[in-house]
Amino acid sequence: MKTYEYILRLAIAPDFFEDEKIAAMVEFCKAARIDDVMFHLNCEELNQGHLSIEETRPWMRVIQKAGQALKEIGVTMSINPWTTTLHTDRGRLLNPGLTFKTMVDPLGNQASACACPLDKDFRKYLTEMYAFYAQAHPRMLWVEDDFRLHNHAPLVWGGCFCETHMAEYSRRAGKTLTREEFVQGLLQPGEPHPYRKIWLDVARETMATLAEEIGKAVHAVSPETLVGLMSSAPSVHCAEGRDWEGILRGLAGEENPPVNRPHLPAYQDVAPQMYCWNFALHSRQTKAAVPADTLIYPELEGFPHTTFSKSNTFLAFQLTTSLLLGADGITLNIFDMMGNGTVMSDGYHKTLAKTKDFLNAVRSLDLTRKTPLGVKVMLNPLSSYSIHTPEGRSMEELYPDEGFFAGLLTAYGISNHYCLDQGVKGEIIAISGQYLRGCTKEEIERLFHNNKVLMNGEAASTLFELGMGHLAGISDVKWHPQDDGSVCYEQVCDGQRYHGLPAGRMSAQNAGDFLEIRYSVPPYLFAEAKDYLGQTSAPGMAMVENRVFILPYKRSNGRPDALLNPLRRDILHTALYRFADSAAAIVAGCAPVS
Repeated sequence: MKTYEYILRLAIAPDFFEDEKIAAMVEFCKAARIDDVMFHLNCEELNQGHLSIEETRPWMRVIQKAGQALKEIGVTMSINPWTTTLHTDRGRLLNPGLTFKTMVDPLGNQASACACPLDKDFRKYLTEMYAFYAQAHPRMLWVEDDFRLHNHAPLVWGGCFCETHMAEYSRRAGKTLTREEFVQGLLQPGEPHPYRKIWLDVARETMATLAEEIGKAVHAVSPETLVGLMSSAPSVHCAEGRDWEGILRGLAGEENPPVNRPHLPAYQDVAPQMYCWNFALHSRQTKAAVPADTLIYPELEGFPHTTFSKSNTFLAFQLTTSLLLGADGITLNIFDMMGNGTVMSDGYHKTLAKTKDFLNAVRSLDLTRKTPLGVKVMLNPLSSYSIHTPEGRSMEELYPDEGFFAGLLTAYGISNHYCLDQGVKGEIIAISGQYLRGCTKEEIERLFHNNKVLMNGEAASTLFELGMGHLAGISDVKWHPQDDGSVCYEQVCDGQRYHGLPAGRMSAQNAGDFLEIRYSVPPYLFAEAKDYLGQTSAPGMAMVENRVFILPYKRSNGRPDALLNPLRRDILHTALYRFADSAAAIVAGCAPVS
């Protein structure tokens, strides 16, 4: 029977009450039914930058001693080096004796310690370190989620635009490029400049080849060790061209399965509705992007690692909902990384032990082998190659918004899952953001001819810009900026009572920019947009020929709270019923249920 694994992430600092901490760890593991302990080293507050092998030996000594104590109670040992490129500088400097280059951001700022992943000296250093860790023959050896180009404070966005990278960009461009010139082209508004592809290709190849080098270094020493990748928001990884297949298989090698730790979107307790929205956009999207045979161990983290941040109730909520990813287990970052070790007084061990039987029972059903039903949310992990930037000012403009409907449909109680198959047929599909720019004309035509389609405003605008608006009955479009007064609310106009209200009104404030659409065929209008004087300013939610439903908004920042409205939910439920052949399961009349 397949069981659900508890993997405890833990820091026991050398020469800091280590024997007492090891004894406490053993008692916690027995009480909490832990399966594996993933030991941090050189971590968080104790991090001293990029350590040498000699400087790492004290950490490895403690890890191996603790691992022996775990072996005696049937618990395995894994290792989680907290540093690859390094998360952030935080005042750290490159240690004496290290010769590799550090990251440079799009504005030319240089990191004091975060390493450039293309630098040959750094790649040699990192692979030698991972070969050294592998000498302990851990069950798993992890690559931290600092294995990325973005989010390396105090850099603006991240890197890398150092001399080494600029030389490679110039080589591929066939001319000597300045950083300013390259960044300007990379972010050029409208049709992507050729520099965009150069940026994404180099970033993609850099991280995938480095992952392969790490995997080979580890398996040359310990062939049986699984090498796992920790990852963060997939839309952000998209902006650096992440090669999920290449990185994960490079780390795994030829004999082992790929292993991934998706981000779970709550370091502190949050409202469950907010959690489910971000779970759909981050955790579920990551699962959809990685190879199907990847072992999944999501990250359950409380920060700053006390019950002030993560209650036992929310801990249980995250454990049980992780099953929706088909998780093989979970990584538990519930204690600090300063060497305090495990703490029984928080009561986490009781919740973990109590929940384990349920998790094992559901895990044994092997639900990932079943065929998922519901609306197919269309996803392209390479969308940053084709996306049009609106202003060309920041790297954030390269983030796609294809997960929008996964969040919204989940909040509306409508079953859904991500779909990477552009040849899907006979389904209800949901398209948001600029997904269609990554499709050929023929693929777009097939999507609309062979399926029923949900679209948001940005997808509808993209379809029109591509000269294919006729597929959704669109003859012209015009954007209304959020909160400019021209669209203040939508009012039901089809004579139906949604949520029991006559001519129900739904706020458009804080819902995102609104797309006014002129239709070439008369649509079925559920609602009309109204200005602050109550005058009709544009068609609202509409359905074209019982085959395309349009929610005419573009998400701006965060969750569009105004869209989470019971009237809109009921209208979308009605639209799915009008599609007639809906295969989506719908939870009706129960607003908080995702």
